[in-house]
Amino acid sequence: MIEGSPLTGADVAVVGGGFGGLSAASYLADAGADVTLLERNDRLGGAANVIEDEGFRFDTGPSWYLMPDVFERFFGHFDREPTDYYELTRLDPQYRVFFDDDPPAAAGQAPGDHGEYVDVTTDTDQIRQLFAAYEDDGGAAFDDYLAEAEHTYEVGMEQFVYEDRSRFRDLLDPAVVRCGPGLTLLGSMQDHVESYVDSRRLQQLLQYTLVFLGGSPHNTPALYNLMAHVDYNLGVYYPEGGIFGVVQALATLNRELGTTIRTGAEVTAIDPLAEGIAVETDGDYRQFDAVVANANPAHVEQDLLASVDGSGWDDQTYAPSALMFYLASRARWTRLNTTRSSSPRTGTPTSSPSSRIPSGPRTRRTTSRSPRRPTTRSRQRVTTRSSSSSR
Repeated sequence: MIEGSPLTGADVAVVGGGFGGLSAASYLADAGADVTLLERNDRLGGAANVIEDEGFRFDTGPSWYLMPDVFERFFGHFDREPTDYYELTRLDPQYRVFFDDDPPAAAGQAPGDHGEYVDVTTDTDQIRQLFAAYEDDGGAAFDDYLAEAEHTYEVGMEQFVYEDRSRFRDLLDPAVVRCGPGLTLLGSMQDHVESYVDSRRLQQLLQYTLVFLGGSPHNTPALYNLMAHVDYNLGVYYPEGGIFGVVQALATLNRELGTTIRTGAEVTAIDPLAEGIAVETDGDYRQFDAVVANANPAHVEQDLLASVDGSGWDDQTYAPSALMFYLASRARWTRLNTTRSSSPRTGTPTSSPSSRIPSGPRTRRTTSRSPRRPTTRSRQRVTTRSSSSSR
């Protein structure tokens, strides 16, 4: 917890009730501020939301609970633990990868049934043996790559994520300079991975988590090798209630800390004043001492802050969108026990001439859920969603 209450008496608004807004509100309230969180939707979570229909429930945003140490650190700040709010199950296997360079499926076969696949499990010895099966020195290469990834992760989190280094001179901090020689700062992930293994399949396994960055191994900095540590060492978890269960946990924490949460409150303007900042919502205009905007940055600068020239966003490239299909069935599908992903046939991503955005690996996610009302009949429901984010 924060020593004392340095923000006692401060009236602060947080715009946006996603993970970032809920987290910021928690820290501000803990520091003594009078916090009002404004969310335009009727439900908190932002992109991390949920679809509930006919007894089924789907997370509509992030679906993998990664980096458990970050959640432990966050709740620990408030003398709490994640398990005070939800239970975690570590997935094993974490996911299954199918390789598309195998012969095409025969008639009547499901995609992936014909080809070779790899289950990525929590057993690093098993993964090491897999790498050794592909290349003579594959096991040693996996160990070396994982050791470097762990070092990169520790330095990255302690020196960059948990430290504010927004200015160039911040990078001249002796602590950062000392860590520099051990980090791979230059080159692409593709070049970096190729320096460890020759097998295209092994390269794809080490690069798989780049799908969460919306990037291609050919244009993603090698520094992101840290994701291998997240994947193979820290593991993939499923929180009770899904990712939206974590949203509900943060909302509960905020209420415990005294945050006022208003849903269905769309902010239409943020106006800096001579003293303080005014926030306009439908039918309300209120002055605060400070405002934290956790909404989409382009939306904030172009639509909410009249005092800011938001034209710079016109030349920005947006991350790829995705069309998601949510399939629900009351029958049990014993073979669908994990996330399934397809690796592309070639290591070279395609790109759109107009947007220059790599299409990235093709992923196929299928998750089995136990129905709340068991029945012998199989009913299916399909919900589609189009999502887009800016980076």
